[in-house]
Amino acid sequence: MQEYALNFFGDREVHFTLFHAMKPCKTASCEGSCAMSRQINLDLNFDILQKQLKPNQTLSKVFVKNYLVDSVRNYIQKSHVDMILMGGKGRTSDEKRQFGKNTFDIVTKIRCPILVVHEDTVIKIPGSIVFPLDYSTSVRSEYFSTVNKLDFWKNIDLSILEVPNKMFNNALFQKNNKQKISKAFDDIKYHFKTMKPLGDNSICENCLEADMIMFMAKNLTISNQIFHQLDTSPQSQKTPLLVLHA
Repeated sequence: MQEYALNFFGDREVHFTLFHAMKPCKTASCEGSCAMSRQINLDLNFDILQKQLKPNQTLSKVFVKNYLVDSVRNYIQKSHVDMILMGGKGRTSDEKRQFGKNTFDIVTKIRCPILVVHEDTVIKIPGSIVFPLDYSTSVRSEYFSTVNKLDFWKNIDLSILEVPNKMFNNALFQKNNKQKISKAFDDIKYHFKTMKPLGDNSICENCLEADMIMFMAKNLTISNQIFHQLDTSPQSQKTPLLVLHA
């Protein structure tokens, strides 16, 4: 994830914060050894990453003794963070699952754009992005305020995957959303692709050839399906996820 992050922002000036939150110990029996061990690991990681930075990149580190979701929420509000970058899962996660609990909690509970990178993700600037949606959620330009500042954005091939939703079929709402999409993406190459139901894993089967899957977290029918389909897939997940929050 860290290697991907160093490459992802191209030549833009960017400041990274290596953020670690440690759940408070329930007893004082460890006498601070837990925190000391975590601090040492954070310092080692910081030193290694510092040597890999590009000239236009800077790095700081933060160590917080608090629950992860609360810590991250407080920090992004205070520090005006543009994007959170996380690995798909940690070392202690279930090997049969694609997403760890910490990653899933941050993606679903923190209102900030989040890039999820997996262990087998190819490190490259994305050239093609697939954007599944079913028009059950209003599209707003605020969702794309961060990504459209990235160097590669105007050079991508964006495929807007229209996913059928039997529970929601409002032609007027869909027309209005398409107009908003045209306005939000007027400076990039994009095209619509209507998806026909293919089975339980149909959304992801139509997404995995792209360099990145982008979706709105608030579009719950889409985000829930993507997380469920990828998490239960027997194949190792390689395609990074860009989860948009407004």
